[in-house]
Parts: sequence; C-alpha cells; structure tokens
Amino acid sequence: MSTDVLYQGNTLGIMGIDRNGKKLILAAKEAGLNVGVYLDHPEPEITKQADFTVIGNYRDKDKLTEFGQNCNAVIYETAAIDSIVIKYLSQYTAIPQGLDPLEIMQDRLMERAFLDQINVNVAPYVTVISLDDIYQSIDSIGYPAVLKPIQRGVGENSLVIHKESDIARAADFIQAGTYLLESWIDHTAEYAITMAIDADGNHLYPLSELQYGTGHRLQAVKSPVVIPDEMHQEMKRIANSIGNQLGYKGIISVNFYVTSTGNLYVKDLEPGVSTSGNIFSESTNVSQYDQQVRISAGRPAHFIKEVQPAIFLIGRQAQLSALERQVLIRDNWKFSFFAANRHQENPVVAYVWATAEDGTIDEIQSQVDDTEVWFDQGKAAE
Repeated sequence: MSTDVLYQGNTLGIMGIDRNGKKLILAAKEAGLNVGVYLDHPEPEITKQADFTVIGNYRDKDKLTEFGQNCNAVIYETAAIDSIVIKYLSQYTAIPQGLDPLEIMQDRLMERAFLDQINVNVAPYVTVISLDDIYQSIDSIGYPAVLKPIQRGVGENSLVIHKESDIARAADFIQAGTYLLESWIDHTAEYAITMAIDADGNHLYPLSELQYGTGHRLQAVKSPVVIPDEMHQEMKRIANSIGNQLGYKGIISVNFYVTSTGNLYVKDLEPGVSTSGNIFSESTNVSQYDQQVRISAGRPAHFIKEVQPAIFLIGRQAQLSALERQVLIRDNWKFSFFAANRHQENPVVAYVWATAEDGTIDEIQSQVDDTEVWFDQGKAAE
C-alpha cells in the first residue's frame, strides 16, 4: 500500500536499523504511527517498541513484498541499504526520501559527479580497477591517498597509501570492480550542516563540529561553533545548493573538511538520522528523529531554534565505570545507556549530552576535559 500522507494509525516501515533506530521508532509512535522494521538479523533491544519486525535477507523478494504491502511508506535509517532493495520496495509502497538521491549517495563516483556539477570543492580523485592503475595514477593524486570502493555499504573499508611501498598492500584490498583513489585532505577540523528538507525547502540546523579520537572514531560533537562568517556562509550556500538539487526529502547532513589554510572541502553526504545529529536533541527545540518522521509522514518540518550550547559525547565500554561516576555528580549532563554490541571491540555503550543553559561551549568543554574520560578528544585521523 502507498500514500503521500500518513495519518494516525498508518504504518511507517524502516529498512535497516542501528542503535539510533530506537529513538526513530519512538518518534514515529509518538506521532501516532504504527511502525514496522525490516532487518537481516535480530535486534530485539532496539526493535521491541515496533509493532512488527521482519527478519530476512535484504534480497528476499517474498519478505520484501510482504513488508512493503503492509507499510504505507518505507524509509531507510541510513544509506547502508542497497538502492536496489529500495527500488524493489517502491513497487508496493511510498519511498518519501526518494530513490534517485539514494543511488547518487551510495555511489561515490555519482556523488562526486553531482557535487562537481554544482561547483562544490571535493578532494581530487581518479577511478582505478587494478594495482597497475594505482601505480600509474598516484603521481597525479599524490601522497597520502585513500583507496575506497565506489559503492558504499555495510562493513566497507578504506586503505590509506602513505608511500609507494604501501601500494602493494592494495593487492589484498582491491577486488573485482571499480575503486576510487582520492587525495587525503590534511585537515584541521570537520564540520557538519544538518538539514531537514521538506516540500517547502531546506531547514538548517546550527553548524556543528565533529571531533574524533583513536582510530578516527567519532567521539564528540559541539554546537554551536564559531567560525569565520565567510566560511560559514559558504557552507550554508553549499548545503542549500545540495538540498535544492538532490531531490531528497528528510534529514541529511553535509560533512566538511577545513584545512589549516582555511580551504573548504565537502567530505560526503549522509542521508537519514546520524550519530552526530544526536546533538540536536538537546541543543535545539526539535530532534532529528521528530523531523525525519514529520517529513516522511507528509507533514511540514518543524521550525528549528537553538536553545542552549551542548557537547554530545560517545561513551565506550572502556569508559563505562568513569561514566557511571559522572552520573552521580553532573547535574547538567544527560545520559543514555544501552546494551553493548558483543561483536565489536570497545563498543559504544552510552550517549552523553553536556549542556549549559547560561554558559558557553568553552565552559562545557572545560568541564568535559576535567573528567579526563575523553582524554584524546579532538585527535586527528592518522
């Protein structure tokens, strides 16, 4: 079944889900919708609030057909679900976020062609299919370079090539297919502009700064942040150009690199709710989850207003004892704990929001630093 507007009692389907999916399900329930979830493996702790859950291979046409027929609309939480799967579902139900935008964002070459078309600065790149191609192309790209598969997907890897002798390591990495070899942008900061895009246009959240720790894993997000006005205006211009021309509806983040000389590059586009977007649950009046549900249901996006400065922090298993101590002493911090993924090393076990209604970001940062829980905060990617 399919409809452009979802009313109370209609069903919103969600394809694929991670730890952020629980809040997306709850937002849909609070909006008066029934929720169905399709997964390729059980996640009972996350999906227990859903009205029904289908467990099956993402290429199981029988189960996909049944799922689509039982949903008035289906969304993807992240871009990890193959666009072929979403295209198949579109025969039976509405896809509010759109199919063409997903195809563009899942294919790195298509994404860069789209960004080139709207005059957006991206890292220099070439396409390669073999080791010989890498040897022949590396001089034009320079060191260090990053080798990535063209198609984004779950469990994908990238390979950093620092010198010519590293190219040989690509023999075990590169498989059949096309890869992207791009220059590594030596950057000093990463930022994101998150948008809620509905039929009336783009609604921009405040600029956020993304900080990474060991292994270039997201560790903290700050909002608001102060950068030169000219750079901020250019970021907003780029985000609006993407929102106006991509054809996407819903939550999307445009991620940026900034170099030491102030050069600005688009890192990538991130459709759907994101881990970094959790900052807005406390720093603004409306969460990314509520916005995604509203737009998917054919309702207007809520206006966005900054309400307080905040730092969103990601807590891992090794930090759990320290986090439990902070729970007892921090009256301006909020905590969300959840079951750890046993298959991951040092898995995420908590989200933390440090806020200050009358304070500043710098004051919050000092408080976070004093705990020494996130001692390597802001460490650049290696």
